[in-house]
Amino acid sequence: MGAPAAFVPRCEDAIQALADVQPLAIVLRLDAPGAAQTSAQARSQLRLAQVPIFGVAPELSDLAFAELFSGGGDDLVSVASPQGLVRRLRGLLAHTAALRQGGPQNQPREPVAERQAIVAGAEATWRIVMGRALYNGGFAVRFATSGETLAEECEREGVTVVVAADDLEPQGAVAVLAQARERGSTAPWILVAPPKHMAAAHAAAKTLGRASIADGFAPPENVLFLVNELLAARGVDKRASPRMLYGTAVAFRPAGREEDEIGYSYNVSAAGLYVRTTAAPDAGQEVWLEMWPPRAERRARLAGKVAWKRPFGPVGGATVPAGFGIQLTDGLSGDLDRWRAGYESFVQILLGASPVQS
Repeated sequence: MGAPAAFVPRCEDAIQALADVQPLAIVLRLDAPGAAQTSAQARSQLRLAQVPIFGVAPELSDLAFAELFSGGGDDLVSVASPQGLVRRLRGLLAHTAALRQGGPQNQPREPVAERQAIVAGAEATWRIVMGRALYNGGFAVRFATSGETLAEECEREGVTVVVAADDLEPQGAVAVLAQARERGSTAPWILVAPPKHMAAAHAAAKTLGRASIADGFAPPENVLFLVNELLAARGVDKRASPRMLYGTAVAFRPAGREEDEIGYSYNVSAAGLYVRTTAAPDAGQEVWLEMWPPRAERRARLAGKVAWKRPFGPVGGATVPAGFGIQLTDGLSGDLDRWRAGYESFVQILLGASPVQS
């Protein structure tokens, strides 16, 4: 394949093995002892922060994807399908070669100076993983570890958005948000809370200006979606239907191929969806896919055309994870109609309890 590989028998040996090399990718067996700690260590080192981490799992389930994303991983492959990993590594090699030979439009994007994000939370890995998602979206990122340090950061000039853990010590993030508003801050906030605390966080923040509540168990990149929605100009949305966050495993393949790849949905609309993967088909390709639609009672088989794709890393103008957007065109035995009906039900439920205030 053109890339040398180094193998270590234990996860805890991986970081030391990488001490003198800059890897193309890191591959971890998710069910191996110490895998989560190794992923966290890699993300805590600046030189490894943008190296893709591929998880290898016996089953490519929603739970496995959630475990991968929460530790800063980027894509998941099956232990029974090594060719899936090979295709992803080949894609990275090709993309790296294109970066070296291409012009400025192909170069990694530096954070835009006026887009400043503050990430506040007590847990170091959480801060690093959340900050990485925002950095890949074009933000310069600063960190706070407590309510006191967050309050100080909020008083600095140029704050575009604040992402804070709901349980930020000592008094909680909502209290700091209230203080920031009293001092004249208008920056939007994302409060990240576990599902059982989301309703309470919403109720507490609903009178405090632009704020949104994020699911603390969801992939970190979901926060980037909410940030973009909060920062979007009001009243200029030209979409035929709103895009909504929705995450589940997606089996996809270019039409006519024999083997599926497995990705993870990022957002959905009435006419399409965005799939997270580092094995994205090219724009214009016809694609078959199978997945659970929102609010559905059975899986659906759908067909569509790739509208665009984003490569891995902070490249280009798209503030989404690596993957591809697909425009749905057909479905098996009424599945496209089921998709649309499930989406409409999903939208009514979510927008009926929207945690975003203007």
